Amino acid sequence: MDDLQPQRFDEEILLSSSCPDGVRYHKLLSVLDRSLSSVVDTFKLEDLYAIFPGLAEEIPEKLADSHEQISSYLRNSANSDFQEILMQYNMACRLSALDALIREAIERKQGSDGQSVSSLSPESINRGRAAAIKRAEIARLKEKLAGLQKENAESIVRLNEYRATMSAEQASLEATIFHVEKLSE
Repeated sequence: MDDLQPQRFDEEILLSSSCPDGVRYHKLLSVLDRSLSSVVDTFKLEDLYAIFPGLAEEIPEKLADSHEQISSYLRNSANSDFQEILMQYNMACRLSALDALIREAIERKQGSDGQSVSSLSPESINRGRAAAIKRAEIARLKEKLAGLQKENAESIVRLNEYRATMSAEQASLEATIFHVEKLSE
């Protein structure tokens, strides 16, 4: 039963209507903002002046306003796309659940809740060990299967070569028998 608690906790956070914004969510927003800024900042007014030198001399204020509008549009458009993705995948709740699980693991490791490996049931300990053993066995069997498949493919190639050789020798032998019979007539 203890094995199901983290899943229920995660489901409760994901299903709740309001999720607290955790450290990882704020860090993600910060990274997205820095990334967006670095991309938008590469669109410089000086480059726009270089592209449109005539407009830069005649109406530099309007060109500067256009640059500001384009930059603002790019920033707002990308930001709304980021927010849509964050909402679509429910990132605030998922990252909040991750923060809670990490806090829980740290507390468990520090022994604040008092449950150690020795207090787990023997079944839980055995399931944990068995899972690792099963994963290692599956990896070993997959490797062995890959080796057998390679060996089978090589054997099939050799068999096809033998068949081709045998067919050629059979055709040659039949031709020889035909000529011998023809000569003996």
